[in-house]
Amino acid sequence: MTRASALVESLGYPTVTMLCSGFVNQGKQTAKGLGMPNLPHTIHPGHVNFVTDAQLEKTVSGPMLQQVIDGLTIQPDEAVASAEPGRTDIIFEGSFDEVNEHFLANEWSEGLPVVPPTLEKVEQFLRFTDRKADEVLGTALPANREATVWNVAVNGVMSGCRPEYMPVLVAITEAMMDKEFGVEHLGHTPATETQIILSGKIIKDLKFNCLQAALRPGFQANTSVGRFWRMYLRNVCGFIPHGTDKGCYGGNFRIVLAENEDAAQEMGWPTHGEEEGYAFGQNMVTVTSCTEMTQAIEVGDPVAEQILKNIEARMADNNMFIQFFFRGMVTRPLVVITPAILKVLTDQGWTKDKVRRHFYENAKLRVSRLSGMILNRFYRGINEKCWPEQLGTSMDVNRDIQMVSKPEDFMIVVAGDPDRDHAMIGSGNGYIGFPVTRAISLPSDWDALLAEKNGRA
Repeated sequence: MTRASALVESLGYPTVTMLCSGFVNQGKQTAKGLGMPNLPHTIHPGHVNFVTDAQLEKTVSGPMLQQVIDGLTIQPDEAVASAEPGRTDIIFEGSFDEVNEHFLANEWSEGLPVVPPTLEKVEQFLRFTDRKADEVLGTALPANREATVWNVAVNGVMSGCRPEYMPVLVAITEAMMDKEFGVEHLGHTPATETQIILSGKIIKDLKFNCLQAALRPGFQANTSVGRFWRMYLRNVCGFIPHGTDKGCYGGNFRIVLAENEDAAQEMGWPTHGEEEGYAFGQNMVTVTSCTEMTQAIEVGDPVAEQILKNIEARMADNNMFIQFFFRGMVTRPLVVITPAILKVLTDQGWTKDKVRRHFYENAKLRVSRLSGMILNRFYRGINEKCWPEQLGTSMDVNRDIQMVSKPEDFMIVVAGDPDRDHAMIGSGNGYIGFPVTRAISLPSDWDALLAEKNGRA
């Protein structure tokens, strides 16, 4: 609501933003990032979901109404913007422990030790890109800061990345800044995290793990690049808990998922990278919302179709992404399968498109499993005629409904233990974190830089 109010205010129309009391800090910080720190608001005590219509009407017609009148008639004082340090300013000097204490006190760290971003270390990262340090990659919301190659390097250092990861970090940031991804929404209460999917030759160049324990900490590339995502959201975009980050419970950053392209190619399946329009082995990265990740355990079966049914049953159990489809939004679930599962499928003639079609037609949800507000949304959407046609208009709760809008909405990636029969299902989140892919641009002297870094020069 704060962003909507800011847009209307920019058109010359006064507004008052309505906020539940738990969202006041988020609203104020968001308004500040949009350059309107004094944007007026009215506050509902507690959450509106926990009060009756009669209680809500009494509150709105009483104290909230007066706040609306005051917000529309009283001119607030002009706010004074605080200046941020320059790009190369030395903001602190001290020991490793002292630096970390200083960063913690200023909320520049998520609580884990950071690598002090000295000018020397930042310059090492900049060697691994042909991009200019001051190049602007986009506007980082909600803080409304410029995302630059320089602050990508700074946060890469802090996150424990190696300098040679820099091309990946730049591509990730470019994807983050894409308006279709909608980074400004990531402070919402479900606390959506992002799954980063990596494809291309760079997986081997930088020793990303795509095999057993593909999503486990313990591999520097996968882990530190995943940490970079959350660090950048915090330090540049401005998502701070108890402020613009309003995650009810929150979660940790997700380890980077590296694609096992060799397994996909060997068994005749297009890789995720190829489906995104890139050549096999070309370096690219996809960022996609992953509000919830669930595992379909031991789906193995000699019959390929039964494997798919086992995965689909787990999809129906974990129906998080269905709410957003209810609202007419496209959702794109992520399904990660192992090479062992892939082999059974391909040996029995299952193409990737055929698998997607099976998911689409069979991963359905029984309406009777919905309840409360979610079921009310379902009926309201039918009554208001703003429903995706796949859901139909029947009020019968004993029917099954689609979980996505079309087969192509399922993203399927091969990774994980080559000898196991587990699958991972990532639940998307509609307009929040819609999948965006970017090519990874390597510096012109990449091979020489990598050889030097690996001690082969």
